[in-house]
Amino acid sequence: MKEQRAERILSVLYISCAILSVTSLICLVAVWQYWAWILNVCISIDCGCILYRFNTFSTFMGGDVKLCHFGVYGLIPTILIGLCLGGYHGYRSCINRSLDIPVQICDDVSRNLNGNESSITTTVAIRPKRRTPCKQWMPAVFITILLCCLSLAHAVVMTDGYYKTCEQYRKRLIQVLGSTGREAEVVHNRLSCGAIFDFMDYLQTDVTNWNRVKKIEIDTGLALQLAIISTWFNFFAWTFAFFLNVIMARKKFCCC
Repeated sequence: MKEQRAERILSVLYISCAILSVTSLICLVAVWQYWAWILNVCISIDCGCILYRFNTFSTFMGGDVKLCHFGVYGLIPTILIGLCLGGYHGYRSCINRSLDIPVQICDDVSRNLNGNESSITTTVAIRPKRRTPCKQWMPAVFITILLCCLSLAHAVVMTDGYYKTCEQYRKRLIQVLGSTGREAEVVHNRLSCGAIFDFMDYLQTDVTNWNRVKKIEIDTGLALQLAIISTWFNFFAWTFAFFLNVIMARKKFCCC
């Protein structure tokens, strides 16, 4: 693969990683802040996180807020580094440098009827300066593998927290609806997590601030699903960028 083409692909991947990270961050922050006051019923710790919520006999409590902190702040490195690397490779691959020094290509000598030289025409070419080959492939390999691990950890926490909250609210929903028998079986086995979160949006209220909940409605399931999809695509993009950097670094060492 040519270096210029590789840098163009990398610039698209890095910018895509930044956009996907921002999307996941915004979705999680919106849901987290919406439910924080409702779920934070703990006394000694802050348990206002939407992820890893758990059901008790009397209330439905949120997860440890540190999980939401990781879900939000864990994406900051991928956003910043993605923008920096995307801008760097995009500039190198898409924007030409200034013009080089004029280069004489050939001289065209014209002669008169007596065979004597009458005039000399000089052809001069001016080309853009060539960029030096990228020499920072190995540092890029280490950076992308670290961000791959961070993105994978973030995707796993988001996905697992989503399904754990879903399972816990299934139990809560059976209690709230007073379901028994086949009805409880339907709630437990047949309803998707999207439907479970829809029930939560309408049934789980803040008893201390009812008006705040009724004025603002949010689709919790859709927002969390969008956050999870974005973070998994973010991981795949970083993985692709890692392998591409490995290929280019190996090519450089083979040429040397």
